[in-house]
Amino acid sequence: MASKKVELLVVDDTQDDLCLLAAILTEQGYIIRQAVSEQMALRAINTKLPDLILLSSSLTEINGYELCTQLKGDDQTCDIPVIFISAVDDVSAPVKAFAAGGVDYIIQPFHTQEVIARIENQLTLARQQSSLRERVAQLEQESKEHQRADEEVQLLLMLSQAISAAPDFDTALEIALQQVCSTTGWTYGEVWIPTTDGTALVCNPRWYYQSTEIDSTVAAAIEHFREYSEVLTFYPGEEIPGEVWLTRQSRWIAELSEIEDILLRLELATECGFQAGFGVPIIPIGNSQQQTEAQSSYLLSSQSPVLAVLVFFTREIRSEDKWLRELVNVVATQLGTVLHQKKVQAEMKALFAAMTDVVVVRDVSGQCLNIIPTNTANLYKPPEAMIGRKLHDDLPPSQADLILNSILEAVSTQKTVSIEYSLTIDNKEVWFAETISPLSIETAILVAHDITDRKLAEEALRLQQEKSERLLLNILPEPIAHQLKQNPGAIAEQFNEVTIMFADLVEFTPLSARLKPIELVNLLNQIFSTFDKLAQKLGLEKIKTIGDAYMVAAGLPIPRPDHAQAIAQMALAMQTAVERFQSELGDNLQIRIGINTGVVVAGVIGQNKFIYDLWGDAVNIASRMESSSKPGSIQVTEATYEQLKDEYVFQKRGAINVKGKGEMVTYWLVGSQLGVIGAV
Repeated sequence: MASKKVELLVVDDTQDDLCLLAAILTEQGYIIRQAVSEQMALRAINTKLPDLILLSSSLTEINGYELCTQLKGDDQTCDIPVIFISAVDDVSAPVKAFAAGGVDYIIQPFHTQEVIARIENQLTLARQQSSLRERVAQLEQESKEHQRADEEVQLLLMLSQAISAAPDFDTALEIALQQVCSTTGWTYGEVWIPTTDGTALVCNPRWYYQSTEIDSTVAAAIEHFREYSEVLTFYPGEEIPGEVWLTRQSRWIAELSEIEDILLRLELATECGFQAGFGVPIIPIGNSQQQTEAQSSYLLSSQSPVLAVLVFFTREIRSEDKWLRELVNVVATQLGTVLHQKKVQAEMKALFAAMTDVVVVRDVSGQCLNIIPTNTANLYKPPEAMIGRKLHDDLPPSQADLILNSILEAVSTQKTVSIEYSLTIDNKEVWFAETISPLSIETAILVAHDITDRKLAEEALRLQQEKSERLLLNILPEPIAHQLKQNPGAIAEQFNEVTIMFADLVEFTPLSARLKPIELVNLLNQIFSTFDKLAQKLGLEKIKTIGDAYMVAAGLPIPRPDHAQAIAQMALAMQTAVERFQSELGDNLQIRIGINTGVVVAGVIGQNKFIYDLWGDAVNIASRMESSSKPGSIQVTEATYEQLKDEYVFQKRGAINVKGKGEMVTYWLVGSQLGVIGAV
């Protein structure tokens, strides 16, 4: 039964097939919606997305492959698993199905448990994929949050004690703007910051204006100017911020009319009474040139060499003031130094906060010199309890030896060494992949990454592979299974000495009328399971069961000289087993057996539902021996008789007419000259 209410959409324009499949799935606890055409299917999907779609490959309006391709091309429906259903066992059909985006292909007639298993398998995969997408979205959101944190990096200003004591860069900017405006008498100050991708400038939220001696009308105009500025983006060369950013040089504008007003911002500035402007870049490490590749390699922030642009306005026309320019440049220099330091510190802090790895520095004796504070719960001991202690003080001997030897190897070779090991933490086995890199000739840095999930996945995969291997060996002979895995394709081989037996339960049909279906199947399973044990004990190859008939052979896939003797033992033991079942049931249950010896071709053909089968005239004759035999008897051909006559007891039946073969001399196998075979 389905573990929860799952909605399935079944699409098939053959009404009988649609109703049959819907009934089967409804009985299993699924919520079923039906569609007999492409349009109905699309309307049903648009109304509510199903958890899975069972799609006929042979729709009349549009074939199922085209409909599946259409669904997979739509962002709304591309993640819905589609299982194709078809009554056509065509080798190319599954290829078309998978090419169209289908996840599985089921051939009619349906086997209920197989259909349910395949549906549940795809639903499980869909849930895992959904969980994975949610996790990726969560990680992307966390990444965006760290990115936003990088954009709001805290910096200190070193121009004065107040700026140096500022808790963050925005506060330092606000203090710098206030001090510059207060010192120089300029009315308004703002900050423009490059975007993360370094393509444009955006307005920093911190700003300052001197409200003293400004009436309410001007104050309202400045507020409006500020609101307009906050929604703008400037590219290199645009207005004062863009020009300063492009040239990386401060710019003094005695009259605002000197520069092009691209976004009409300066028109609003004029309404505020602003007459002159001044812009200055903030460049890290006081370097006004383009940073080198070596410098950029350790800067985690925006690749732009200009970290910010300060812009000031005054309500009077002012010619360039060298003292003021130098003063603001000093502020910018101090800002650049602190900004760079705080950016790196904040980004490294965010980086370590985002890391779940364990980062430790140890010397060649294994002593812990330092632990980098990362966001991990997988510490064997608290950090404060590890500093100064050696590996063998804290870890089990085998793991401590492995890590210490790897430290010595990394330090001696000055190359990174990678190892894997496990530790028991909080009563759980935690696996680590650790890279050990030399820091000096005596110390190394160890970065341990939790790979428990990977190890669990690998173990689950290994168990699944073993399960698949056992299942394959339960279907095919071991040599054939190995050969098929190595060389997929048809496998056929001729065997010159093989004995084949067909057995059929007599009076089973009347019994089936008296017993319930499940009771009948259970009885047949008990009988055939007994036959299977006999075949396994005798080293025979069970070929297949067909209804209440059983087929077994000896002499393949590994030839054996006693193939006929082994089959004879099997036949007599099967008679004994059926007599026991007859006694327990109290019904007239008997078995009819036919045996022949000859040349056969055996192997596996086709691409789906592999079965190891036999072909050849010898097989057909063995089948005729069974069908022309009598209940409770074992009929063998003359070829088999010649193999067994010195060891087994026979009664000659004489010549009988065998369908398709004419007259043949056959024998009844009565018993073994060595005694009862029941001990087999």
